[in-house]
Amino acid sequence: MYNGIDVSKWQGKINWSKAKKSIDFAIIRAGYGKGNVDEYANYNIEQCEKYKIPYGLYWFSYAYNKDMAEREADYLLRVVGYHKPEYPLYFDFEYDSVDYAKKNGVNVTKTLLKSIATSFCGHLEKNGFYAGIYTNEDYIKNKYPSEIFDRFDLWYARYNTEPNRDVNLWQKSSTGKISGINGNVDLDVAYIDFPSLMKEKHLNGW
Repeated sequence: MYNGIDVSKWQGKINWSKAKKSIDFAIIRAGYGKGNVDEYANYNIEQCEKYKIPYGLYWFSYAYNKDMAEREADYLLRVVGYHKPEYPLYFDFEYDSVDYAKKNGVNVTKTLLKSIATSFCGHLEKNGFYAGIYTNEDYIKNKYPSEIFDRFDLWYARYNTEPNRDVNLWQKSSTGKISGINGNVDLDVAYIDFPSLMKEKHLNGW
């Protein structure tokens, strides 16, 4: 087991030299929607590399069709650039994503979400990256078809209780406290050695 955090602009400017003492890895929000790069994404990437903290990245999706999803995957790849993340790149589709689709006249069915997620993650895979999906139990039951998690890795949000399924990455809390971070931060547990896997399989630029 490896202990980590996931972060975005909401954590502000993190003191990564302090945070490093408490974590094995980090998952960084690269951005959201139509090319909006998280204002701390590049800083967080550079600091993780400086302090040799393995990291992955995620993109908060507002896609409501396959083409939009593929473009979002491209935005994520632009943030990755020449960097070599040692953890996966994740597709993050949540309640705000569904609301945005509704405002644009689109009802997100299981079939549609499968298509969007597959387009996003498949595009990352074509470019040599390890792709996964971030979601929670409600979405697994009501929004995603179960077979998609046979295809792509699951980063599973389930707070204060152990995962009730096999997962490689578990988000266990949204109220963690870590030295170097003001306020709350999400806490995660990885059950496999992702950095070794990336290097072994020559993924994510390795």
